[in-house]
Amino acid sequence: MGMTAEQMCALNELAKVIAENNRKEAEAVEGYTEQLKAIAKVRSLFSDADVVSALDELEAETREKIADELSHSRSLNDEYTELTGIEPKED
Repeated sequence: MGMTAEQMCALNELAKVIAENNRKEAEAVEGYTEQLKAIAKVRSLFSDADVVSALDELEAETREKIADELSHSRSLNDEYTELTGIEPKED
């Protein structure tokens, strides 16, 4: 079954939105990675057990957020592939 030009245009627009959302997920991962760097710096400056414990918890939560963003990115990639039929290149 062929698609009309209007249908193809609408599918391409949706694919563009999915790709943009994936870009935003990557930006979030970048931001959280910077946050991990800042946490490590603060940790190196403090020896107080309460502060270190709070930083440990913050680091764990930040790593969980990164994992969530990576999962979202994988899902968006799958959606893009399903929508467009374009498969990632195998290395």
